[in-house]
Amino acid sequence: MDRLTPPAASRTTRPFRISTLVLAGVLAVAAGCQRAEAPKQYPLVGQVLGVDTKNQALTIKHDDVPGLMPGMTMSFPVASPDLLEGRTPGELITATLEVSDATGRIVSVTHTGSAPLPEHANAAELASHLLDVGDEVPDAAFLDSTDARRSFSEWRGSWTVVTFIYTQCPLPNYCPLMDQNFSMLQTAIGEDPALRGHVKLVSISFDPAHDTPAVLAAHAAKRKADPAVWTFLTADQVTIDRFAARFGVGLLRPEEPDAAITHNLRTALIDPDGKIRTFYTGNTWTPADVLADLRGALGRP
Repeated sequence: MDRLTPPAASRTTRPFRISTLVLAGVLAVAAGCQRAEAPKQYPLVGQVLGVDTKNQALTIKHDDVPGLMPGMTMSFPVASPDLLEGRTPGELITATLEVSDATGRIVSVTHTGSAPLPEHANAAELASHLLDVGDEVPDAAFLDSTDARRSFSEWRGSWTVVTFIYTQCPLPNYCPLMDQNFSMLQTAIGEDPALRGHVKLVSISFDPAHDTPAVLAAHAAKRKADPAVWTFLTADQVTIDRFAARFGVGLLRPEEPDAAITHNLRTALIDPDGKIRTFYTGNTWTPADVLADLRGALGRP
């Protein structure tokens, strides 16, 4: 799998209108180039990692789609609930992906076999218990950049924006962009009396082997993170994989040392009761989007 996204285009095209997208930015770029054109269909070959009957979607680890995008893991809506019947995690399939008006969906699925779920990935966790808007976020134990134990439930009582990153991410429009967005949010929160003291930012690293508390502390200092507002967390790999999967973050760790971690981007706004208010998928969201949602929730202009 490859997660490369054209850096320039990914910031300007519209994301797919799919609530459970994984790596939506890449597909949005391809779809965005097809404005006003008739629907196009592409053959898709891959493995089912998750079946989401609630949102009528399949999470698929797929091969390259010629003329559209490289191989990766994405969650696609299906054209009909019938297409979910008989689908199971681990199933090998061929499918037809239809792309039209910045929206992609699976319109046919054919079973071709089965295989174990990928190793070095959180595919099994991603295949079930995906959080949706209105769901309560489960508690989990973390370590912050001061090496202090933290429970995620500590952020209840505040509006919380949470995202998932790792400090060695090589693509500027992935984790570094999330850091940049959070830095801008931190500044805006501090300047707005209606938000100051009511909003927290949490960045969770999914690379515990490298991103120790000391590394996160240096990273936080580089980003000028105010610990009263912006917290960096890590945990053991099992905890991180499960927690990230609940938010729709797919992870594939390479077997080779120091190679890049394949991942998508999912950021969430959580209300003071610990429930998901909204998701921001991919890298096309802006701090202004989050600020508008926060001010709307607080009844502020």
